Amino acid sequence: MQRINLKGEIRNPKSVEGHRVVITGLGIVSSIGVGREAFWKNCLLGTSGIQPIHRFETSSYRSKLGGQLPEIDFKSFIRPSNLRRMDRIGKIMVTAVKLAIDDSGIDLRQEHPDRVGISIGTGLGSSDTVDRFFRALLKEGPVGAQPLLFQTAVPNAITSHCAIEYGIKGVNLTFSHKETSAEMAIAYAYFLLKEGRADVLFAGGGDELSEPLFHVYSMLGALSPGRGKAVEGMRPFDRDRNGMILGEGSGILVLETLKHALKRDARIYAEVGGVGLTGSTGGVLRYDPSGDSIAKAMSSAIEHSERVDYISAAANSTLELDRVEALAIQKVFGERVQEIPVSSLKSMIGEFDASGGIRACGLALSLFHGIIPPTIGINQLDPVIQFQVVRQGALKKEMRSALLNGCSNGGSNISLWVKRFED
Repeated sequence: MQRINLKGEIRNPKSVEGHRVVITGLGIVSSIGVGREAFWKNCLLGTSGIQPIHRFETSSYRSKLGGQLPEIDFKSFIRPSNLRRMDRIGKIMVTAVKLAIDDSGIDLRQEHPDRVGISIGTGLGSSDTVDRFFRALLKEGPVGAQPLLFQTAVPNAITSHCAIEYGIKGVNLTFSHKETSAEMAIAYAYFLLKEGRADVLFAGGGDELSEPLFHVYSMLGALSPGRGKAVEGMRPFDRDRNGMILGEGSGILVLETLKHALKRDARIYAEVGGVGLTGSTGGVLRYDPSGDSIAKAMSSAIEHSERVDYISAAANSTLELDRVEALAIQKVFGERVQEIPVSSLKSMIGEFDASGGIRACGLALSLFHGIIPPTIGINQLDPVIQFQVVRQGALKKEMRSALLNGCSNGGSNISLWVKRFED
């Protein structure tokens, strides 16, 4: 597989030279905890963040559950003068960046403002705001267009809010790639840092659970309990899984060049070692039906398959994705696949387009602490699974490196190779 770098030159991804890129801070706003410590504690306990939805009415739907955030006092994280200009997803994202800054110990006042940037992924951005904006527009015509809603309805508004709040003047990017949105933002940040175009980048993503989004997924039949009679729930890799549960939240990584991180004596959670990107043509609403492109993304990301000791799966409790991802994992690792533990954090937080930000934080913590969180909700594994799914509590394991998989229906596949940091 070849890749075109930012200067238009074609390179093999396994031979790209440049700066080493490390993870030095984690900002997490999730349904199982706000902040690194609360999130990680509940990850290891296998705590479910999925509860009956209370933010909007679900009586007309078969699906009733969601991975909702707890009530958050955003005034504790955001300046009042900026707080009133933000909608809910803006507040969530700005809070996650604040938590990442605090966790990294970085003093932005000491950094060159042009060398600090932000790269954010989001599936639909401010979906609640967009809904309100267009409802008024359809009801009243052009005079119903509300300027204050319009400025926060565009997808890059949340990235802009983060940059304004913290004086980030460098790279400012927003990605929307369905369920791979956050992974794409992290990947591009990695490329920028590797080529020396920045010293520090905040990378990750976030989404909110909104009524219009819930309605669309429900009408498509994607939500558990689907069209059958089975119990509603989030059960990645389970034989009787019957659809996903939608979630929400934000996960932000502080990515730095190793040189910069060492200069400020930063704590290093892990190192980003490589990225694999592929596409498939199975259909707009389908994942890669063969698993071949998912397998190619994984094999393109890694240098040495024998060094991969854990896979954080994209599995989201849908009949299609869980099975084809399993087939892809088995194709890449062959007989060794039985040695590699696999788990899906989506079992605890649900599925949303930018869940990769939270999942990347979880992967960094796994490598740092040598512990793999479990996949919850499994009663009996799908017979196609030929590898070890971590499901009976957290697993202690020394890991050299791990893969984070992201797969979206419509064709985007990405695998991030993350290594335990070694001098």
